[in-house]
This record gives sequence, structure tokens and C-alpha cells, in this order.
Amino acid sequence: MSYSIREIGENIKNSPLFEGSVEYSVPLSDLTTMRVGGPAELFIRPQNELSAAVAVSICKRLGIKVFILGGGSNVVVNDQGFPGAVIASRSMSGISLTPKSLGEFTTEDYPEIKEAVTIELEVQAGTQIQELNQWCERYGITGLETFAGLPGTVGGATYMNARCYETDFSSKIKAVKYIDIDSIPQRIESMSTYSIDYDSFIKTYEMTQDNQDWGYKKSPFQKTNRFVTSLTMELKGLDPYICGGQTANPAIQDYIKRKNQQQIQDRQDKGQFKAPSSGSVFKNNHAYGKPSGAIIDEVGLKGTKIGGAQVAPWHGNFIINTGTASASDIRQLVAFIREKVHENTGFNLEPEIIFV
Repeated sequence: MSYSIREIGENIKNSPLFEGSVEYSVPLSDLTTMRVGGPAELFIRPQNELSAAVAVSICKRLGIKVFILGGGSNVVVNDQGFPGAVIASRSMSGISLTPKSLGEFTTEDYPEIKEAVTIELEVQAGTQIQELNQWCERYGITGLETFAGLPGTVGGATYMNARCYETDFSSKIKAVKYIDIDSIPQRIESMSTYSIDYDSFIKTYEMTQDNQDWGYKKSPFQKTNRFVTSLTMELKGLDPYICGGQTANPAIQDYIKRKNQQQIQDRQDKGQFKAPSSGSVFKNNHAYGKPSGAIIDEVGLKGTKIGGAQVAPWHGNFIINTGTASASDIRQLVAFIREKVHENTGFNLEPEIIFV
């Protein structure tokens, strides 16, 4: 028996276990930083892990494809849209703090600081990086300034293992909670909350010393049926009094804010926000000896256009939407860059953006 998209959506919305919203034909160009792509037939915003599991389970059982969307900063959606359900994590947001031990801590640019509290933050996957940085400013927590200005969500940064200024996002992570989609119970939507074995499908990935599952823009969640829902980060609180729940000393707040603003200004100076884009298009291959942007520049491709997509005149590893780009334009330009770079250097560029 086949079901219409609307019937599937109503099944999800009417489940007593589902909290969130269900919409139809939602334009994905509005939800991605490249600003291209058609609509999602079914667009679901669960508010918690159980609601996400219910939505995924019903979609799988009734035979439609599922795509998990974070902040849309590394995604190019097909011009025809997504023929299935897009489950957006943005409503699954929030941050909580647990202080641990107080110890010695020094930093060259703030010599007055002599000690800091080890802090564990539990951050929900749909929390935006910008929101997390601002939260850290408020509570005087240092360690994430490198990622200030990075678009997207915490879940997306974990999935991609975002790398900014030679720092991997995974270096700040202690544990990751995720839904193992393959282990969600059949017909979970009709079960009572008391009968659900949450541990059977809500798992925790604990970081280890070697962390071999992680690497340059690589995580153990890529190309799997794992839906990142939250993570625990270990950072430093520069004001020991945040243990009582209050915000940090204003001087410490200003210090963290200045460091964040320096990173944001550097991104602005590099043109990261001049036009809609998905950030870096290709991974760097450090064994090759040069960043991908430099290679593309040397081949003479900066400024190259196909339709409304253009290699940014100011950075070889950005493709921008000049205002009329389609997903097809971007795909063609990516293929053209790869072909020309290979012809001239023998090097195969590896895209890091995800085409949906």
C-alpha cells in the first residue's frame, strides 16, 4: 500500500509521542547558505530525540527517503527539491553547564587570569554555532573562539568535524549522543513512553585518546544511519563564580567577546560573507603542500562563472551565488574546477559540500 506525503505527515503529527511541527513543500533555498534548491515534500521539525525517532521510523516504514538538515551551511539542494522528508534539527536546541574542578590556568593575552573551572557543556545538536559562541561570552567560557562566525549548527559541525584555523571541532568534544536509526523499534509511534527501551536506539559515542574515527573533516557519523542529537564539550570557565549559575564578570565577558569578534572580522576580511556560499568547496590535502584555494588560483580559475555560480574573485575555494545560481550551475562549476585542476596538476580535488 502506498501513502501520500500528506498522509505520512499526518501520521507523524498525530502520534502522541511527537512534539514539533510538520509542513509541506517548504523551500529549502531559504534554509541553506547557498540559497539554491527546490522544496522538501515533507518538512519536519522535531523538538526532542523521541520525536525525531518517531518521525524517522514512520518515514522509513512508509517508504520515503529521509535527509537530516542542520544549519544548511554545507549543503546544495537539487533544483527539483528533495523527494521525501527533511528532518530539521534546529528546534532541538539548548545549552546546559556543569562545573567540574578548579585549577591553574594562564593565557598570555589576559595575565590577570590565574585559574579556571573545567566546564562540561551539554549542547543540543540544533544549537547554532553563533548562539553557542554568544552563550560562552555570557558565561566567560573559553575554547570555542576559533569557531566564531562559522555558520551552521553544532550537530552539523560535529558531523563534518568542522576545521577552523587549524583546530578540529572534535578536539573540543568529550561525547556525542546520537540516534541509531537502524535500531529504532518498529511502530515506535504507537508505543507508550514506559515501554520504550531508549538505550536500544539512543547511543553515546565516547571520545578516546586515539580518536581514530575522527580526522581532517571526517567523523564516525558520516555515511551512516546515525542522527547526532547532542554533545558534551569540555572547556574552561574563566570566572569561578559561574559555578553558582550567574553570568561571568563583565571584564571576562568582554575578553571572550573580543576574541570572538577578531575571528569574525578575519572571516569578513577574507570575504566569507560577501555573497551566499557554502564556505570551502573542496577539502585541503596537506600532503599536496598547498591549500585547495591556492591550487585553484594558480590554475587561473578565480572568477570563473557558469550561470549564476562563480568561483569567488577573492578566494579560489569559494563558489558564490551571484543572485541567479541554480544547483545545476554549482554542480557544473564544481565538475569544471575538478577537471581543470586535474588536467593542470594531476591532483583530484575532493568536494566537502554535500549535494542533496
